[in-house]
Amino acid sequence: VAVDCSLLAAYFHWREEAVEYFGSWITILVSVVSIGIALVSTLASDGSKIVVEKDWIVVIAGGDDDKLASMNSIFRTIDLVCHTVSPVLAGALFTYTNYVIAAIAIGAWNVFSVFVEYFLLVSIYKQFGGLAKKIVPQTGTPVASGGIRDKITGSYQGWVYYFSHKVRFAGLGLACLYMTVLGFDNITWAYSIMQCVSESVLGILVAVSALVGIVGSLAFPPLRKLLGAERTGMVGMGALVMSLSLCVVSVWLPGSPFDPWLVEHNDMTEVIEDGSGIIEEAEGIPEDSCSSRTVDITSVSVLLTGIILARFGLWVADLSVTQIMQENVEERKRGVIGGVQNSLNSGLNLLKFGLVLIMPNQHMFGILIILSFSFICLGATSLTTYACKEGKVDCCRTSKSDYSQANTTEPQEVPV
Repeated sequence: VAVDCSLLAAYFHWREEAVEYFGSWITILVSVVSIGIALVSTLASDGSKIVVEKDWIVVIAGGDDDKLASMNSIFRTIDLVCHTVSPVLAGALFTYTNYVIAAIAIGAWNVFSVFVEYFLLVSIYKQFGGLAKKIVPQTGTPVASGGIRDKITGSYQGWVYYFSHKVRFAGLGLACLYMTVLGFDNITWAYSIMQCVSESVLGILVAVSALVGIVGSLAFPPLRKLLGAERTGMVGMGALVMSLSLCVVSVWLPGSPFDPWLVEHNDMTEVIEDGSGIIEEAEGIPEDSCSSRTVDITSVSVLLTGIILARFGLWVADLSVTQIMQENVEERKRGVIGGVQNSLNSGLNLLKFGLVLIMPNQHMFGILIILSFSFICLGATSLTTYACKEGKVDCCRTSKSDYSQANTTEPQEVPV
């Protein structure tokens, strides 16, 4: 991150000179290199997150499921607070300073925080001796390493292991939650602005949704203690589906631009913003479409209400699946399961962006809402299937589970 910020700070500081000397292609080169560095940073962050949240935290809990639930809740609460505060601070930097100062400040903070993070990780590692004990399987054949073919084979075996493990339905349920536009990401943010919701209002709503998510993360430990992880996950999924039902209803409410049969869509010119670099000279196009017409915000208000309320069920379900995997995956395979799970999450998130590219206009956003809701329901069904197989649902207790509650023995690996 610090390297990326240094690159961007240098580019913005000497942009005019660089473009004049090298040409306009330097902008494209800086963009590509910056995105590449950001991808490496994200990959490293995900790896660290898997180690700490999927492995270390289980060892620190020492087999106490209640303590594990509380620690998961605290981790998620800290995560939500950081995701709420960081955009606010970054926005303040971009608003009251310039890109160069903002990039330097963000880079400096990352350099400082890496020393703090390293110190904390080393302290935890020394405090809990169990983290230093690595279980190495005793096998008669040497383990091959280093070759590309071996790495591809290992990755394939990891996916085979994931889909042969009993937690697969719980993990697939969590992954389905990533194929949704029903969250405060860039897609919903842009759609809301097109529906004449101001950015200041959206900022407040993001903060409110974060608070609702924090309530959900804090409610997880007592719910898990009362109902168990599987049933708590079903409660979270149920709350998520009910809340997002409002979003589906909003598609047909007054003010909704939904019209899947619309062939020509000329309203995209209405959302041209000042400073976008586009000079609007067409006749009959108002400078500010939102102020020049009467806007019915019934549809978008119900949509945003459903998204905010859904944060509670989302984080309850997320924490439930996380704990299910922590409790039921063998120690030496937690990294494999966690890596495949992250890949599934990213894959379905990529599918979301692909669908947005196919249907980019606001009159098609209703289809994206319906597809997102369908995937959420599919995720709820998948998690319920896991709970039924584990005998955690009364109507399914007649069917005997293939695994006992405390069994974390890995299934037999499929030979390649």
